[in-house]
Amino acid sequence: MNILKLILPALAAFTLQAGELGPDVEAKFIKAIIASSGSNKVACTDAALKVALEAQGVVVDASAAIVWSTNALDAKMMKASGRLVVTNKRELAANACVLVQEEGGRPKIFLNTINLKAARVQLGDAVLKIAEKI
Repeated sequence: MNILKLILPALAAFTLQAGELGPDVEAKFIKAIIASSGSNKVACTDAALKVALEAQGVVVDASAAIVWSTNALDAKMMKASGRLVVTNKRELAANACVLVQEEGGRPKIFLNTINLKAARVQLGDAVLKIAEKI
């Protein structure tokens, strides 16, 4: 039996959707984003990302003012409560403050400036300067 017939379906299960970064890269960006706010905490329920965040020294705390969300309903609720929502899903940009995605082969940060102004957390100038506004 050809080994590729066994490996390729398994690899396909782990491929990223277009625009998404791996958990390790996302964790580095999230760490920079929360550090620019003066915090070291983020709320995150994604198991793989949680491990990557903790490996970066980030505290994962459900009550944190900054939230990682990939769920539309959660993002909407967190936005309504004044939390700074970070996501990797472009379709959640309307309810998020920060979108972290791959574009043109490189990681990129996008800011929803309207939501960012409404959040209880403010980001540092370094992040504001390097991010693209949407």
